[in-house]
Amino acid sequence: MSKTYTVVKDGTELKELKTLAAAKKVADAEAAEVYCEGECVYPEAVAAPVEERHVVVEKPSQPDEGETKYRLTALMNVRKKPSMDAQILYTRAAGTEVRVLGIVNDWLHLTNDTYILYEGGKWAVKI
Repeated sequence: MSKTYTVVKDGTELKELKTLAAAKKVADAEAAEVYCEGECVYPEAVAAPVEERHVVVEKPSQPDEGETKYRLTALMNVRKKPSMDAQILYTRAAGTEVRVLGIVNDWLHLTNDTYILYEGGKWAVKI
């Protein structure tokens, strides 16, 4: 079975390609990233350390008071600040449950003081 490379921009899958070279070309044109088997492979500068890139669905649990749980609807970048220019720390797969303290300028503010783009429910649903 051959690998496929997925071009992702702001959590949205744009295209699947069979070669990394072709995927890089599209990613450069779209200012996007390339993922293979759930790991960011391009650009390497934004890829999180390997131990953080493994996508793990968090165990279901009861949120603490003041927290709300959301389920991601797409592969999403977790960022240091609520901005598209902020550093990408790691990614979370579609279906992952996250604990949210609140919504800041259309970004989910997670309990570990990181952020995921929300855009009014486009990328996550309250559970």
